[in-house]
Amino acid sequence: MRALLLGLLFCSAGVFARECNMGFGYGLLISPAEIRIMDNNQTMMQINHDTQLFIQGEWLELTEEETALVTEYSQGLRKFVPEIVGIAVDGVELGLSTMERMLSGVGSRSQQAEWNDLIRETTFQLLSRFVRSGDHFYLAPQSLNELEHFLNGELKPQLNNLARHSFGAVWEALRDALQHTDANFEQTDPQDWDAVGHLVDRINSGLDEKASLLEEKTALFCQRLIELNEIESQLQQSLPALMAYDVVVEK
Repeated sequence: MRALLLGLLFCSAGVFARECNMGFGYGLLISPAEIRIMDNNQTMMQINHDTQLFIQGEWLELTEEETALVTEYSQGLRKFVPEIVGIAVDGVELGLSTMERMLSGVGSRSQQAEWNDLIRETTFQLLSRFVRSGDHFYLAPQSLNELEHFLNGELKPQLNNLARHSFGAVWEALRDALQHTDANFEQTDPQDWDAVGHLVDRINSGLDEKASLLEEKTALFCQRLIELNEIESQLQQSLPALMAYDVVVEK
């Protein structure tokens, strides 16, 4: 039965990009020494050094077998969460850094400050569910399907709108400045607007690559989550205090 399940998992990454509902019921914060399982910014569970388990701050004394399970579970999360967060964060940073580079030095100082504030605000909004800071990673509660929707259904239109808004303002500023000095400005205006379309195309191309990467890896990610869920079930059977906290879930 297990062999059949794994065979189905690998038969089509595209299918599982739509059908794999495995995910996390809690937020996860991964650091070199700790893994925190969080609910509304409160730590419900914590694993220290891949061996020590805490429930709401209370240390659980583990048997040798339980410690081995905790270590396997912890190391599985350490391999999975940073990779997922990296795909999402790279997608956001790809689009925003492209815009920042092309906006650099254009317009007045006040206009640049306004555009930079808008980009920072957009970055904060988009990355509220995914955080990467050095060797610290945070992933909010969500499924693989929700991650795919973030890349295709949320991120792309928001970055496209931001690019058009920002560069629309850029070309308006350039028009105001150049109309007084260049009689032929109107002849080059369509080329300027072509640059906006070129920027949007570059952003979309990069995001499509990230979405394709996620789609290629979804079957593997789904398998990892199923295996983590099995380990979690074994721990819950051995440690009843864990029954109240389903971290890996089918959403």
